[in-house]
Amino acid sequence: MDKRKQSREEWEQEIRERQHNITPAEQLRTAHYVAKGSRGAPIALALVRFVLGGASLGLGIIAFSSGIPHRAALGVASLTAGCYLGFTAFRWNRRRG
Repeated sequence: MDKRKQSREEWEQEIRERQHNITPAEQLRTAHYVAKGSRGAPIALALVRFVLGGASLGLGIIAFSSGIPHRAALGVASLTAGCYLGFTAFRWNRRRG
């Protein structure tokens, strides 16, 4: 056998041995580490921030035009939260992508 094929077989044998010797606690740690390292979430998180920001802006506009008590405070708080969520979603998404 040439050296490359032999090293591959040794590597595969070592992998098999490691798989047979893994405890359930190590499996959970490894699965958690792999799941934590995934990069599929940033787009979904930015989309959620955009939607929540838009809903908060809408709530602020509705609060100003309604006749409820403390409408100015609710409107300002909602508009501020909406602007913040929209801005951070846009800024965070641009920095990542």
